[in-house]
Amino acid sequence: MKSFPVAVGPSPGEGSAVAGTQYLLVACNVTRVVTVDGRNVGRTDEMIEVPAGEHTVSLLAPPENFRPRERRITLAGTSPEKPLVVRFETR
Repeated sequence: MKSFPVAVGPSPGEGSAVAGTQYLLVACNVTRVVTVDGRNVGRTDEMIEVPAGEHTVSLLAPPENFRPRERRITLAGTSPEKPLVVRFETR
C-alpha cells in the first residue's frame, strides 16, 4: 500500500466531510498516473491513501483516451480491505 505525504484536498476542519485517512483504488485497463485534486498521488491499480472528503480524481494522460475525463468522489468509511473503487476505461 502506498502512502503519500503530500496533502490532498482540504485540511481537517477546512471543509472535509470526515476527518482521517481514506482508501482509494483507481482501476483501469492500462497503467496511468492517478491525480487527486490535480496532484499526482499514485498509479492505477494501487491502493492510495487520501484524506477524507470530496475530491476530483482523474488520470494523467490525454483526456480523449479515457472516459470519463474525471470523477467527483466523496471518501468516507473506507478501509484497506474495502477501498472506494473508481473505474476509468480507454475508448
